[in-house]
Amino acid sequence: MTLSDLGIIANLLSAIAVLGTLLYLSRQVKQGNLLAKAHARQRMVEQTNEELYALATDANLRECFVKTTELSREEQGRLHFFLIAAMRQREWEWFQHRDGVIEESVAKSYFGIIALHLGTPRTRHWWSTIGRIGFNSDFVAEVDRFIADSPPTTYFEDIMSFDSRRAKGGDKPAR
Repeated sequence: MTLSDLGIIANLLSAIAVLGTLLYLSRQVKQGNLLAKAHARQRMVEQTNEELYALATDANLRECFVKTTELSREEQGRLHFFLIAAMRQREWEWFQHRDGVIEESVAKSYFGIIALHLGTPRTRHWWSTIGRIGFNSDFVAEVDRFIADSPPTTYFEDIMSFDSRRAKGGDKPAR
Protein backbone atom coordinates (compact mmCIF):
# COMPACT_ATOMS: atom_id res chain seq x y z
CA MET A 1 0.00 0.00 0.00
CA THR A 2 1.39 3.32 -1.04
CA LEU A 3 1.33 6.61 0.76
CA SER A 4 -1.22 7.80 -1.81
CA ASP A 5 -3.50 4.85 -0.95
CA LEU A 6 -3.26 5.71 2.76
CA GLY A 7 -4.21 9.32 1.95
CA ILE A 8 -7.29 8.15 0.05
CA ILE A 9 -8.34 5.89 2.94
CA ALA A 10 -7.78 8.74 5.43
CA ASN A 11 -9.91 11.09 3.31
CA LEU A 12 -12.65 8.47 3.09
CA LEU A 13 -12.60 7.92 6.86
CA SER A 14 -12.62 11.67 7.39
CA ALA A 15 -15.65 12.06 5.09
CA ILE A 16 -17.46 9.25 6.94
CA ALA A 17 -16.69 10.93 10.28
CA VAL A 18 -18.01 14.28 9.00
CA LEU A 19 -21.18 12.58 7.70
CA GLY A 20 -21.68 10.82 11.05
CA THR A 21 -21.22 14.11 12.91
CA LEU A 22 -23.74 15.85 10.64
CA LEU A 23 -26.29 13.09 11.19
CA TYR A 24 -25.77 13.28 14.94
CA LEU A 25 -26.12 17.07 14.97
CA SER A 26 -29.21 16.86 12.79
CA ARG A 27 -30.80 14.49 15.29
CA GLN A 28 -29.84 16.78 18.18
CA VAL A 29 -31.37 19.82 16.46
CA LYS A 30 -34.58 17.88 15.76
CA GLN A 31 -34.81 16.83 19.42
CA GLY A 32 -34.10 20.39 20.51
CA ASN A 33 -36.91 21.66 18.29
CA LEU A 34 -39.31 19.09 19.69
CA LEU A 35 -38.32 20.08 23.21
CA ALA A 36 -38.84 23.77 22.42
CA LYS A 37 -42.31 23.05 21.01
CA ALA A 38 -43.23 20.94 24.02
CA HIS A 39 -42.03 23.68 26.35
CA ALA A 40 -44.02 26.31 24.45
CA ARG A 41 -47.19 24.20 24.59
CA GLN A 42 -46.64 23.55 28.30
CA ARG A 43 -46.28 27.26 28.97
CA MET A 44 -49.48 27.93 27.02
CA VAL A 45 -51.39 25.38 29.09
CA GLU A 46 -49.98 26.73 32.36
CA GLN A 47 -50.86 30.33 31.49
CA THR A 48 -54.36 29.39 30.39
CA ASN A 49 -54.83 27.45 33.62
CA GLU A 50 -53.73 30.52 35.59
CA GLU A 51 -56.31 32.61 33.74
CA LEU A 52 -58.99 30.00 34.42
CA TYR A 53 -57.99 29.84 38.08
CA ALA A 54 -58.22 33.62 38.40
CA LEU A 55 -61.68 33.58 36.85
CA ALA A 56 -62.79 30.59 38.93
CA THR A 57 -61.68 32.04 42.25
CA ASP A 58 -62.52 35.70 41.74
CA ALA A 59 -66.25 36.27 41.38
CA ASN A 60 -65.63 40.02 41.24
CA LEU A 61 -63.39 39.57 38.20
CA ARG A 62 -66.01 37.45 36.43
CA GLU A 63 -68.61 40.08 37.22
CA CYS A 64 -66.45 42.78 35.60
CA PHE A 65 -67.00 41.12 32.22
CA VAL A 66 -70.80 41.20 32.44
CA LYS A 67 -71.67 44.07 34.76
CA THR A 68 -73.93 46.51 32.94
CA THR A 69 -73.26 49.46 35.24
CA GLU A 70 -70.04 51.41 35.50
CA LEU A 71 -67.11 49.62 37.10
CA SER A 72 -65.55 50.96 40.28
CA ARG A 73 -61.89 51.99 40.17
CA GLU A 74 -60.99 48.71 41.88
CA GLU A 75 -62.97 46.69 39.34
CA GLN A 76 -61.42 48.63 36.47
CA GLY A 77 -57.96 47.85 37.80
CA ARG A 78 -58.77 44.19 38.36
CA LEU A 79 -60.12 43.76 34.84
CA HIS A 80 -57.37 45.86 33.25
CA PHE A 81 -54.50 43.89 34.75
CA PHE A 82 -56.17 40.54 34.09
CA LEU A 83 -56.65 41.48 30.44
CA ILE A 84 -53.11 42.87 30.10
CA ALA A 85 -51.68 39.58 31.40
CA ALA A 86 -53.99 37.51 29.21
CA MET A 87 -53.26 39.54 26.08
CA ARG A 88 -49.53 39.54 26.80
CA GLN A 89 -49.74 35.74 26.83
CA ARG A 90 -51.62 35.75 23.52
CA GLU A 91 -48.92 38.04 22.10
CA TRP A 92 -46.21 35.62 23.28
CA GLU A 93 -48.11 32.76 21.60
CA TRP A 94 -48.43 34.85 18.44
CA PHE A 95 -44.65 35.43 18.43
CA GLN A 96 -44.03 31.71 18.96
CA HIS A 97 -46.31 30.88 16.04
CA ARG A 98 -44.73 33.53 13.83
CA ASP A 99 -41.29 32.09 14.64
CA GLY A 100 -42.42 28.56 13.74
CA VAL A 101 -42.36 27.13 17.27
CA ILE A 102 -46.13 26.67 17.53
CA GLU A 103 -48.14 24.97 14.79
CA GLU A 104 -50.98 26.79 13.03
CA SER A 105 -53.76 24.66 14.55
CA VAL A 106 -52.47 25.17 18.10
CA ALA A 107 -51.99 28.90 17.56
CA LYS A 108 -55.52 29.30 16.17
CA SER A 109 -57.13 27.49 19.07
CA TYR A 110 -55.30 29.60 21.65
CA PHE A 111 -55.86 32.80 19.68
CA GLY A 112 -59.56 31.98 19.96
CA ILE A 113 -59.33 32.81 23.66
CA ILE A 114 -59.16 36.44 22.55
CA ALA A 115 -62.75 36.11 21.33
CA LEU A 116 -63.73 35.38 24.93
CA HIS A 117 -61.56 37.97 26.66
CA LEU A 118 -62.39 40.70 24.16
CA GLY A 119 -65.90 39.47 23.44
CA THR A 120 -67.89 41.93 25.53
CA PRO A 121 -68.58 45.57 24.70
CA ARG A 122 -66.63 46.63 27.81
CA THR A 123 -63.50 44.61 26.98
CA ARG A 124 -63.60 45.60 23.31
CA HIS A 125 -63.75 49.23 24.36
CA TRP A 126 -60.84 48.59 26.74
CA TRP A 127 -58.81 47.09 23.86
CA SER A 128 -59.63 49.91 21.44
CA THR A 129 -58.61 52.61 23.92
CA ILE A 130 -55.95 51.61 26.45
CA GLY A 131 -55.54 47.86 26.08
CA ARG A 132 -53.43 47.90 22.96
CA ILE A 133 -50.79 50.21 24.42
CA GLY A 134 -47.38 48.57 24.58
CA PHE A 135 -48.15 45.62 22.34
CA ASN A 136 -46.45 44.80 19.05
CA SER A 137 -48.19 46.74 16.27
CA ASP A 138 -48.49 43.68 14.01
CA PHE A 139 -50.07 41.74 16.87
CA VAL A 140 -52.49 44.63 17.52
CA ALA A 141 -53.47 44.69 13.85
CA GLU A 142 -54.10 40.93 13.86
CA VAL A 143 -56.19 41.15 17.04
CA ASP A 144 -58.18 44.01 15.51
CA ARG A 145 -58.90 41.92 12.39
CA PHE A 146 -59.78 38.91 14.52
CA ILE A 147 -62.25 40.67 16.80
CA ALA A 148 -63.79 42.52 13.86
CA ASP A 149 -64.71 39.07 12.48
CA SER A 150 -65.77 37.68 15.89
CA PRO A 151 -69.27 38.42 17.12
CA PRO A 152 -69.72 39.53 20.73
CA THR A 153 -69.92 36.63 23.15
CA THR A 154 -72.23 35.75 26.01
CA TYR A 155 -69.64 33.32 27.34
CA PHE A 156 -69.36 34.86 30.80
CA GLU A 157 -73.14 35.09 31.22
CA ASP A 158 -73.38 31.50 30.01
CA ILE A 159 -70.84 30.10 32.47
CA MET A 160 -72.48 31.92 35.37
CA SER A 161 -75.94 30.61 34.52
CA PHE A 162 -75.48 27.25 32.81
CA ASP A 163 -76.86 25.19 35.70
CA SER A 164 -80.09 27.18 35.96
CA ARG A 165 -80.62 26.91 32.19
CA ARG A 166 -80.23 23.16 32.34
CA ALA A 167 -82.75 22.94 35.14
CA LYS A 168 -85.19 24.92 32.99
CA GLY A 169 -84.56 22.69 29.97
CA GLY A 170 -83.02 25.48 27.95
CA ASP A 171 -79.68 24.04 26.91
CA LYS A 172 -78.16 26.63 24.67
CA PRO A 173 -74.62 26.27 23.32
CA ALA A 174 -72.17 28.92 24.39
CA ARG A 175 -71.07 31.36 21.70
